[in-house]
Amino acid sequence: MKVIRRILFWLIALAVVFVTFWFGFMRKTAEILEEEKTVPVEVEAVSTGSIEETIELTGWIKANQIVDIASKVTGRVESLRVLSDGSDSVAVEEGVSVKRGQQLAIIDHDVYLAQLAVAKASVRAKEIEQADAEREKKRIVALYEGGSATEQSRDKAVTASELAAASLSLTKANLELAQINLRESMIVSPIDGIVTAKHIDEGNLIRSGDQIVTIADMKTVRAIVAAAEKYDAEISVGMPAKIRVDAFAGRTFDASVHSVYPALDAQTHTIQIEIRLDNDELLLKPGMFARVTLITNRKDNVVVIPQDVVLGGKIGKHYVYVVEEASASKIARKHFVEIGIKQADRYEITDGLKAGQTLVINGMNYLADGMSVEVVRIEDIK
Repeated sequence: MKVIRRILFWLIALAVVFVTFWFGFMRKTAEILEEEKTVPVEVEAVSTGSIEETIELTGWIKANQIVDIASKVTGRVESLRVLSDGSDSVAVEEGVSVKRGQQLAIIDHDVYLAQLAVAKASVRAKEIEQADAEREKKRIVALYEGGSATEQSRDKAVTASELAAASLSLTKANLELAQINLRESMIVSPIDGIVTAKHIDEGNLIRSGDQIVTIADMKTVRAIVAAAEKYDAEISVGMPAKIRVDAFAGRTFDASVHSVYPALDAQTHTIQIEIRLDNDELLLKPGMFARVTLITNRKDNVVVIPQDVVLGGKIGKHYVYVVEEASASKIARKHFVEIGIKQADRYEITDGLKAGQTLVINGMNYLADGMSVEVVRIEDIK
């Protein structure tokens, strides 16, 4: 019985020794394999560039100036045509370009011309009457002073002269009104712009106050946007901006902040911002939805790298991997970095990385500091 126990004891002891040796050997082998493991990575040289800190906003495109042209006189629209510098004319329609002072419409021109002639004739008649009354007044006054006329006749002569003068003033006022009506019967454009709406057709009767056309100055347009209150200290007049619209998805229009409203919107608590930009090609039209990027900060000639190559940051410091030469192999080295401006998928690196270093841009998630790497293309990693 004792012999059997001794045999079992030694068998168990041998088994424990064997198992301990086996696990130690396997662990050592795994460590050796891990040390000798080479990870394929893709790299690129660290370079410098420009990066911007931005605020993304949305708004609407508006014309710089919109004028609703209405009639100041009553009558029939004789002509609704744009007269050029020459003798040619173009019918007023939406989309027609006009210049300041260019004739757009004529309303009963002959009627108002005749009224002007009547007013001029009335003034001439009243001038003759006033001159005659003035002469009669002087004659009666002289007779009165010589004792040959009564005081009553003198007063009547003076009154008649004053009434004639007042009547002349009234007819002169009517003449000015006739001149104004004649001038207003010829409708001209008050601004350079484009006809965006026609409200009446040629030949129709029109009343004072009725709209004729709407003209918009679109050589310069405005983008009106609203920014959250927290951006108040960052936005200022003259700040550069970029505008994109759906109609020209691949194009960016350069602009600048023209004005920042001094008070916040009472309902939304947002800052109203007006951005102006040249629109010589007339590509931007009122009513377009605008995506506006305000550039609050810009740095040139700084180290800029892709955002997705930066690891860590949630708990510890941010870091990247850089490939360095080590004898006959390439080694991945962890570099802790400081991040500056963030723009979309790019980061500015203010410390920890220099231009010219070899940055790992693919495969970095499988690396540890000091691990051997093999530089390959992205197709090889996949």
